[in-house]
Amino acid sequence: MRLLLTSSLVVAAALVVGASVQAAPPESAKGSLPIERFVRQLSLDLRGNVPEMTDYDAVDGASDIPATLLEAYLASDEFRLQMRRYHEALLWTNPTVSLTNVRVTLSASSGPTPLWRAQGRRALYRGGDGSAECQAKPQSTIGYEPDGSPRTEDFGLVAGKPVRREGYVEVHPYWESDPSVTIKVCAFDAQTTSSFVVPSGIDAGTWPCDSLSGTIRSEHCGCGPELAYCNTSAVVTTVVSSMREQVLRSVDDHTGGGEPYSKLVTTPRAYVDGPLSHYLHYVAHVLPHSSVQTGLQPADGPVPLLGDHAAKGWVAYDRLEPHSGVLTLPAYLLRFQTQRGRANAYRIAFRGQYFEPPSAKDTGCFEVGDDLTQRCVCRGCHTTLEPLAAHFGKFSEAGSMVLTSYPESYLTRTACLNGLLPSVSSFCDRFYSVVPALEDPDIRYWKLKALQYADAQHPLVEPNFEAGPRGLAEADIASGLFHRVAVGHLFEFFMKRLPNLDVTSPDYEGATLDALAADFAKHDDLRQAITALVKLPAYRRLP
Repeated sequence: MRLLLTSSLVVAAALVVGASVQAAPPESAKGSLPIERFVRQLSLDLRGNVPEMTDYDAVDGASDIPATLLEAYLASDEFRLQMRRYHEALLWTNPTVSLTNVRVTLSASSGPTPLWRAQGRRALYRGGDGSAECQAKPQSTIGYEPDGSPRTEDFGLVAGKPVRREGYVEVHPYWESDPSVTIKVCAFDAQTTSSFVVPSGIDAGTWPCDSLSGTIRSEHCGCGPELAYCNTSAVVTTVVSSMREQVLRSVDDHTGGGEPYSKLVTTPRAYVDGPLSHYLHYVAHVLPHSSVQTGLQPADGPVPLLGDHAAKGWVAYDRLEPHSGVLTLPAYLLRFQTQRGRANAYRIAFRGQYFEPPSAKDTGCFEVGDDLTQRCVCRGCHTTLEPLAAHFGKFSEAGSMVLTSYPESYLTRTACLNGLLPSVSSFCDRFYSVVPALEDPDIRYWKLKALQYADAQHPLVEPNFEAGPRGLAEADIASGLFHRVAVGHLFEFFMKRLPNLDVTSPDYEGATLDALAADFAKHDDLRQAITALVKLPAYRRLP
């Protein structure tokens, strides 16, 4: 819109003064930027800053940028930050998700003193209608039962149910680096009991308190030592920030840290700091299945347990299959919480492809139905998207849990519901779907959601599921598509325009991009690819 308006004003001005308006010269006829403007443009693009006076001195009287100056720009910390910004725009790594839940979140009490309480467990702890909080007096004045649980005092009936209330205790929370800092926590919530007992039934046995069942079922389970199994809103903010930084650490490795660029989407390496390490080890796996889950699984590899939540240093470790670079880090999986969203984000960022609405009416399809590859209008996109989404099927939706530790299918819903012990009713519905059985509707065969349509009519679903994100990325790298699309993104970033891909134009740039991509695929060095781009005459061309 701005370009059209400007053009109109130019025409109007020319008519007023009686001047003739001429078309802009073709790209090939434009001149080159003076060396001073060229170094300024290069510095802004590579570093996000204007050049220093020493940079201008270095190009004074020169016809081109000295190789040493270009190398210094590419080796600078400013370039590292610029590449972080570039890849954040490419990957949209802003996981604005809530990692809190009423069963694990500590929040300020509404009482007269700064007590703390765990929401959602008040009915289990104190009875009544679930609104009762602990008393504003030390638990030491009330005492403890022989089994170590807090004693309570009766407070009558609420909603026809008896209410009992305990006091508070002083606890040093894990997120405080100063051991002398304590906060007041309701005594039930501050319990450090390690296990609870289910006396009978399918779940009979002794189970750990640092589990989903412990947070749901037992009044003897609290937040654990130093409140390890709980968090606060401030802690969650820190963890989400660490998830974002985790992606950017990988970007650092593959844009200037000596690692091949293509491994950005295939490397097993990941990083953790104190807040992220604690969250993954202690908090994520006690969240209910109805909320965002990032619980650790064997495929996540030996995630370092750093101990100190306040530790800001980052430690590298290697994950196992089916992990694949930034595509399976929590920030990506939580930013795009469905398999379709993850596949589409990959398609845009690394295949340079976008879905477009059909130009003609869709016929020979179904108006209704759950299978979107057969539905009218929907199938135009979903015949492509569904097989691509299957690559991410080994990871939970609305979470980043690896599902390879769980069976791919159950014969009955009962077996599915009891697939996790101690049993949690949300487990089956969270990760599994009933397979359509048109021939016999009484058959209810439950499969992981990604495999719901793994059948003869959808032949790509199962092999793509098995290949995982790494299989998807490696195929695009091997075909040359990954580097070709990467060059296209870089061209648009540095030239501030799309390349001219009109083969009939004298300024056709497709062959140039093909040559750059072929070289990029050989050396796989992003800085080298950028060097080749900024040396193109088109980069120095006058606007």
